[in-house]
Amino acid sequence: MEGKEWFSTWFDSPYYHILYAQRDEDEAAAFITSLQKKLALVPGARVLDAACGKGRHAITLEQLGFSVDAFDLSPANIESATVFENKNLLFFVHDLREPLPLQNQYDAIFNFFTSFGYFDDQRDNQKAFDTFSGGLKVGGVLVVDFFNPTYVLSNLVPSEIVESQGISFRIKRWSEKGYLYKSIEFTDQGKEYSFLEKVELVAKNDFISYAAKAGLSLVDLKGDYNLSAFDELESPRMIFIWAKN
Repeated sequence: MEGKEWFSTWFDSPYYHILYAQRDEDEAAAFITSLQKKLALVPGARVLDAACGKGRHAITLEQLGFSVDAFDLSPANIESATVFENKNLLFFVHDLREPLPLQNQYDAIFNFFTSFGYFDDQRDNQKAFDTFSGGLKVGGVLVVDFFNPTYVLSNLVPSEIVESQGISFRIKRWSEKGYLYKSIEFTDQGKEYSFLEKVELVAKNDFISYAAKAGLSLVDLKGDYNLSAFDELESPRMIFIWAKN
């Protein structure tokens, strides 16, 4: 594990999916459906789910009538997702910081549920936006869904125990030097495990700056999965919608 970035090991671990098994599939599907009503993408549009995990959102997009490509850094995630592949749904392993195999091909690119901000080097954030922009057609849209740092820091739960599938996950959260940390410790079958999540507290204006440098113009900013207007203090999410110039 030495030398690897934290997300390449934790996201590849089966325990990641056990801890987050309670994530609401219905809420996610409702959010994506509402988003499509707003974007009004045409049936058969080619879309990309960037950092797709095990593919649950990519599957919803395909069910809405799109031609979907989806990638994740985790080989284990992609291996799990490929059982859902069909002629309109393709999964592959890829790093967000590397140019996409297909350039200028996508009508929309989605980056859902805080799948950003994992890098130690902030220059990698710009590389990711360059990746997004490179894949989009002119006029194509990018949707990035990230937590609102202002809201998260004011509502931070410093410690808790989460029970999932017979495992007690001991969780601590704190912020330090522009990053939000979450330590996760637990015992399974007599063995102790410890993981650390680290996500940059990327500010709204930083996102807008990365996007502008990549040739993307801000179209809208929503504050939650009901697509309510964004409020700096009260909104739990920042859901950005950009268009490629």
